[in-house]
Amino acid sequence: RKPKDDEEATSSSSSSDDAIIRRNTPLATQPSVSIAAQTQEQVKEEEEHRGFAAAKHLVCGGVAGSVAKTVTAPFSRLTILYQVHSMVTTKEHRPRFAMTMGEGVGKIVERGGFRSLWKGNATSVLHRFPFSAINFFVYENALDTLNGLQREHEDEDGHPTPAKNETSKFHRFIAGATAGSMACIACYPLDLVRTRLTTELEGREHYRGIMDAFRKIGQSEGISGFYSGIGPTLGVAVPSFAISYTVYGSLKEYALDDDLFYNLRKVDGKSGEETMGFFLTLLCGAASGSMSTLVTFPFDTVRRRMQIQNLHIAPE
Repeated sequence: RKPKDDEEATSSSSSSDDAIIRRNTPLATQPSVSIAAQTQEQVKEEEEHRGFAAAKHLVCGGVAGSVAKTVTAPFSRLTILYQVHSMVTTKEHRPRFAMTMGEGVGKIVERGGFRSLWKGNATSVLHRFPFSAINFFVYENALDTLNGLQREHEDEDGHPTPAKNETSKFHRFIAGATAGSMACIACYPLDLVRTRLTTELEGREHYRGIMDAFRKIGQSEGISGFYSGIGPTLGVAVPSFAISYTVYGSLKEYALDDDLFYNLRKVDGKSGEETMGFFLTLLCGAASGSMSTLVTFPFDTVRRRMQIQNLHIAPE
């Protein structure tokens, strides 16, 4: 009976081992399932974080842009009047709106009062929110497409390689040009109405407000009237935003890497990441805006004149 007992013991041991393997098999696969679930949760959290950050940027950007437009509205109106003066003047031999900036401001106030310095600003504020939203949305998605941020990059050991996702100057240029052109096309009617309201002469107003301007332009000029001068406008917007985004991004990288600007940077208390401080952001923004404006200003003058040509030039 001893061999039989040995066989029973062996069989019992084998069954016990099989049971142990079966019990351990699910546990062995749990880490991989857990890692996959954690990865999906991280991706979901990242998407939610990006969505919240995008919404925050849109609101903050719209508010900041509206405030900036309101503060600089007198200079903006003065610039436009200089650009289109030869088309709206009622006097001969007056090639310029004014000889100096102070004289120009004084002329505006003398003709329409102090509040006339902000004429057309309501349209600018209305224009700012959809323009910023479209511009930001298209720019971020264009960068995602160009950089392949939605595609997972790994090295030969299976580790992520964020260096491959670094944004190049060329990608910023293309994304900025795309975003600027899309935003301009979508919001151009508001921009045209704003220009016409801004250039109206006191006592010779054609429109009683924004809605009246839209109604009269639609009745007298049709849908095409809302896009008068769109060609030169794209000639301004595409290089302007491309240059602005490229210069700003390049200056930002330089400012965060160079120790010369160490005192102008700030450190995030939670992540420890260095970001630009207020004055550093202001300097980079001013430099990029000035560069893009200097390059595109001639096209901007042409587009302003084309926007008002149906208003101030009688048809032949």
